[in-house]
Amino acid sequence: MTRIAGRDIPNNDLGILAAGVVLFIASLFNWFSASGFGVTRGENAWGVGFLAYGGVELGLLAAALVAVRVFTRVQLPAVGADWSLIIAGVAGLGTILIFFKVALGIDGLDRAIGLWLGFVASIAITVFAVLTAVAGGHALPRGGHRDRSPNPIPPAPGYDAYGQPLSGGYGQPGSYGQPPQAGGYGGQPGGYGQPPQAGDYGQQAYGQPGSYGGQPPQPGEGQPPYGQPGR
Repeated sequence: MTRIAGRDIPNNDLGILAAGVVLFIASLFNWFSASGFGVTRGENAWGVGFLAYGGVELGLLAAALVAVRVFTRVQLPAVGADWSLIIAGVAGLGTILIFFKVALGIDGLDRAIGLWLGFVASIAITVFAVLTAVAGGHALPRGGHRDRSPNPIPPAPGYDAYGQPLSGGYGQPGSYGQPPQAGGYGGQPGGYGQPPQAGDYGQQAYGQPGSYGGQPPQPGEGQPPYGQPGR
C-alpha cells in the first residue's frame, strides 16, 4: 500500500496509474518516422491508424477506471462481472492492438521510440491489472479446464432424497400386499369366516334342545286339568 493524497492505494493500482501516464506521453512522440534529404518526418500514435490510437485509448481507459475507483467515491455500476476482470480485459485488448501495429509496421516508415515506449507501457498496464484481479481472488484461466457442478448422489434404497426413511409405499409396512393385521379379513377371531361365538346366529336355534318342538313336555303339560278325569 502507498499513501497518496490521504488515501491508501494498492501497489498494483499505482503501477497501472503510472503506466497510464507513460502511455499517454508516449502517444505524443513519433511512433513512425522517415528520414530523407536531411529531414526527419514522423507521426505519433494518433496519426498512424486505428491499431495505434485504438490500443492507446484502451490502455488509458483501463487507467481511468482505476483512477475513478481509487480517488473518487463513485461506485462503479454492477455489470455481472468483477471490475478488476473488466479492467484487465480492456488493457489486454489494447496491448494486442499495439502489438499488431508493432508487427505490421508501415511501409516506408521506421518504427520510432514512441512506439516502443507505448508498447512497454501497455504491457505494464495489462500485467498490473492481471495481478490486481489475481489478488482479488480470481484464478488465471487454464486450458481445458471447465467448472462443472458435481453430479448429485442418488439416495440410498429405502430413503428419499433428503435422507429420510420411506414409509407407506408399496411393499412397506402397512401398505398393500402385507399380511392383514389383527381383526382384519380372514385373520384373527371375530373376522369373516371364523367359527361363530357363543350367542351368535345358530346357537339355541330352531330345532335345538329347549326350542319350540324339540323340548320334552314340561310337567303338567298334556295332563287333564285338576279335577277332570283323565282320558
